[in-house]
Amino acid sequence: MAKGKKRPAPWQGLLAGGLLSLGIYLLGLLLLTLLVVKGVLSEGGSFPAAAVLCTLSTLLGGLLAVRLTGWRAGGLLAAALVLFALGLAGLGFWEEITWLGRGGILLLCGLAGGLLASLAGPQKRRRKR
Repeated sequence: MAKGKKRPAPWQGLLAGGLLSLGIYLLGLLLLTLLVVKGVLSEGGSFPAAAVLCTLSTLLGGLLAVRLTGWRAGGLLAAALVLFALGLAGLGFWEEITWLGRGGILLLCGLAGGLLASLAGPQKRRRKR
């Protein structure tokens, strides 16, 4: 019998990280919308809050992907999955989205979260002799 749990397949770890990121981001956007509607947060402050939310969600999903796959690049790959899904939603639902403006900033924030997750990933352990 092997010690410990069996590690899932790499694609399962990436999918779990991507789905966690997407779930956190969408639930955070719902909360952000509620705060704007109730008047707690101004409309001008909603975009910076959405950018921070995008960074944090991809960071947390990337950390999960790195942990499940054992790859340092797992964080960036999970972030790329989420940003691909957001890009598809942006291309399909809004005709006047500006990718060089605020849409591009959200993409950069998501990539920054994935990069931070990859940098915080597991270090290679050396055996002491």
